[in-house]
Amino acid sequence: MTKKCIGCGVTLQTTDKNKLGYVRENMYEKVEYCEACFKLLHYGVTRVVDKKVDESIIDNLNKEKVLYFLDISMISEKTIDILYKIKSEVYLVLNKRDLLPESVKEIKIINYIKKYYDKAKKIFIINSKNIEDVRVVYDYLIKEKIKIIYALGYTSSGKSTFINSLLKIVGKNAHILTSETPNTTIELMKIEINNKLTLIDTPGFTNHNSISNYIDLDIYKKCVSKKEIKPKIYNLQNGFMLLINDIIRIENNSDTLGLVFYLSNSLKYEKMKINRRDTLLNNEKVRINVNSNKDIVIEGLGFIKVLGSGVLDIYVPNKSIITLRDKMI
Repeated sequence: MTKKCIGCGVTLQTTDKNKLGYVRENMYEKVEYCEACFKLLHYGVTRVVDKKVDESIIDNLNKEKVLYFLDISMISEKTIDILYKIKSEVYLVLNKRDLLPESVKEIKIINYIKKYYDKAKKIFIINSKNIEDVRVVYDYLIKEKIKIIYALGYTSSGKSTFINSLLKIVGKNAHILTSETPNTTIELMKIEINNKLTLIDTPGFTNHNSISNYIDLDIYKKCVSKKEIKPKIYNLQNGFMLLINDIIRIENNSDTLGLVFYLSNSLKYEKMKINRRDTLLNNEKVRINVNSNKDIVIEGLGFIKVLGSGVLDIYVPNKSIITLRDKMI
């Protein structure tokens, strides 16, 4: 009988320990998790899954309803554009509200999203770790008599955490694995919440622009925000630069600019004159014209609010991780 891992959804197999879904043969009948998920669950050992997920699953959706998850601290043109490919009814979940400062008003966030996408049947702003936030979504789905709904979104948007909170609400075991690293869910997973609601969890779409694709996995895990971001403000004068964790180098060759960083609190910033160190000069350089109406998005990390106008040279592992968007805050 074919079995699937309840943590990632992959089919269990006993023949190749280097492939997804491996369990030892003598344990096959007893286990619920594949070996990799078991190690993640009990020992925190993460895996690198070389499986890129594109948006083709959207093509198979017709009248199915969709719960689409967006990491509220990582909103970019890329993550929003995919919504226009979904022909089904969309219920938009802006997740990880706890990462943004409490001073940021929710109505402002909703209005910001609606400028780019105004077709959502309903918009929720939640922290998927908060049971009461998740209960609001659950109660709405039950009220609307939605029996089956697909959970879609990019990797690390909080789908799995949301589902675990949902299972706790109905008194079930929270068995979907979560991790700071991408691609925890590998295959489609049909999860019966109760006799009123079934949720289809899907593998997160791969954001090829994310910095997670270009730096060491252990370094990336330390860069991921886990609690409310405390914005860091720097006035960057002409001829000065900022080094961020020896991952990103930002140089200012124009008038003084104010930069407000909405990135993980664990990141280390060093401000100095440009000619003092040559760190990261071999990385790819992005020259961008900035002004107070735009945010600089660092895909997979967060964003920078700009105060003033000028030109910045940004050195990064791959220039695709840098994009601009209209300011959110």
